[in-house]
Amino acid sequence: MPLFSFGSKKKKVRQMLESGQFELLVQEAIKDKKVMNALIELLDDSNPGIVGDALLTFTQILETDKNVLKPYINDESFRKLMSLVHSRNPYVKENAMILSYSVIKEFPELVKKYHKWIVEEIKSTLSECNKDEKGFLLVVIGELGLSELKPFVEELTGVEDKVVLPFEGKKWVPLGQIAKETLEKL
Repeated sequence: MPLFSFGSKKKKVRQMLESGQFELLVQEAIKDKKVMNALIELLDDSNPGIVGDALLTFTQILETDKNVLKPYINDESFRKLMSLVHSRNPYVKENAMILSYSVIKEFPELVKKYHKWIVEEIKSTLSECNKDEKGFLLVVIGELGLSELKPFVEELTGVEDKVVLPFEGKKWVPLGQIAKETLEKL
């Protein structure tokens, strides 16, 4: 190992992701800001597998020590994360949903700070997204108690289309059932 570590660690982190060294990567990211920055850079990678793996790593970092991730959650990164929920790649989309949900649960101060933006984003997205994304947004609405979106939730209570979400008990569930569960939380 060199005496001085200069520059980005993007290449090293990418290699660790490609070889499935997630546990080691999580430990290095907790200790080294350059590893965290490289992971953030890799969210823009052209390979969806790398992007999905980076999201998975962030989730593991959050589960290990949420305080490590907190300084990296800002306006830009939060919006980037939420935009990845709409990825066409199912691996990226699923890992973005899991990480977004975890961030929302772990950092309520973020939800408070971005409340207006979150509400507007959900309103505009609900009409144009697919059924799985609608299911995810319903879960978020319920988790955050966004009662101002109740009319949008009510519109979906009769939808029988089944959705697949990356959460326990949310695989092949009718969208209308998720909407009803969300209404109970509002």
